[in-house]
Amino acid sequence: MGAINQSSAIYLTISNGMLCKRVQEPTKASVTRVSENNGKTYHEEFYKGWSGKITDIQTRDSQFGKEWNVTINDGSVTAILTFKYSSGYARSFLKCLPNIDLSKDVTITPKKEEKKTTIFINQNGPVKWAYTKESPNGCPEWKTMKVKGVEVNDDTEMMEFLEGMVKTKFAAAQVETEDDVPF
Repeated sequence: MGAINQSSAIYLTISNGMLCKRVQEPTKASVTRVSENNGKTYHEEFYKGWSGKITDIQTRDSQFGKEWNVTINDGSVTAILTFKYSSGYARSFLKCLPNIDLSKDVTITPKKEEKKTTIFINQNGPVKWAYTKESPNGCPEWKTMKVKGVEVNDDTEMMEFLEGMVKTKFAAAQVETEDDVPF
């Protein structure tokens, strides 16, 4: 009897505009760093992008707050890309999602320039945002409000809208998949 792994997925995060995979031991491709927060040593491999089919998108609450988990499968490897729920990466990724064909591979490439973060999606060419300032298509915009005398941006309504869109898109994709299965 062979061993059963709890999870054989690769876990990715985004760090400084690159995809980051932590590894247990140093590798030829890894960079070693010591965390300023907890003094622990980490070994990390960095990638410009990741390709495969997006097979699932879920939110989850973690010790770091609410996050998005995007499951990507290239046919042999499953990767779970995690990013903060309300971030530039999340907004740019989710605003492209309606224009992504889930039955085809995509390449996901994060980018960071100074304080601006975004994700580029490529699927036979760049995937454009479905929700823009010029054509919001029902997606609420940021709201600016004062909190204790300081103006802050609030994207609560936008993120709730995008989360609902994700659920609808994957429910529709599930129905299409079930329709393709012969009985």
